[in-house]
Amino acid sequence: MRASLIFILWLLLGLAYWFISKNCCVPAEGNLSQRTVAPISALPAVSTPIRFDCSDDKPGTEARWTRFRDSLVSSLKDNEILQIKGFNYDAESNSTSEKTLGLARALSVKKLFSLNDDRIRILDGKAGDDCRKEEMNRLIAFSALRNTASVKEIDDRTLIYFPTNSTNKLADNEVESYLDEVAVRVKRTGETVHLSGHTDNEGDPSSNLVLGQRRADVIKNYLLSKGVPDAKIVTSTKGETVPRADNTTARGKAENRRTELQIK
Repeated sequence: MRASLIFILWLLLGLAYWFISKNCCVPAEGNLSQRTVAPISALPAVSTPIRFDCSDDKPGTEARWTRFRDSLVSSLKDNEILQIKGFNYDAESNSTSEKTLGLARALSVKKLFSLNDDRIRILDGKAGDDCRKEEMNRLIAFSALRNTASVKEIDDRTLIYFPTNSTNKLADNEVESYLDEVAVRVKRTGETVHLSGHTDNEGDPSSNLVLGQRRADVIKNYLLSKGVPDAKIVTSTKGETVPRADNTTARGKAENRRTELQIK
């Protein structure tokens, strides 16, 4: 009798573990509403209805793919773009014309969407060493990223833009809305915000170092006002030394006047 009771309890515990592991951590299908403020570079924790063979860039899709894809697209806001990140293992061979197999995989998946090119960003990443067949449906990650005149999210950081010779950009509702999300996240997770200020090449290089620091500090002060601890914000300035674009054009200068925000 006692042995039977132990067996029944063991069976019930096993069923409970299976149910929890199957259902607790899978997000709603195609849901991008739970956005990450600064997307991280890591193998996706959940699977997608897309699968690859080792050393192959051709995606195989499950029956639920169309519904999954349509849900991704419908959840994109007007000021967001869809980032598709493809991963590959070091041991995989790359017979494509692309630089990496991960990039080739992301481009293959892009073809499954009808979005315009300016609504999709393609990236690649490393999945690990040896090709693991049980993880071949985790080699694509989707993220919804802001893409406005004031705030642009890229793979591991966010660019916050400033007008010429200015530091007071926070009268911008888009920037404030984004920073509100940052504040909520880091207060919950205990992560650290890293801010670096940048300028174009107008003016004296030493003055631009000061201007870059002010641009980092104005973002810091806003986050402090939202309750982020001072110890969780690190600021620095690069001045004009790390341009992202050509300083010989007005558009390039505008891209260089920025604060870069990373969450680590």
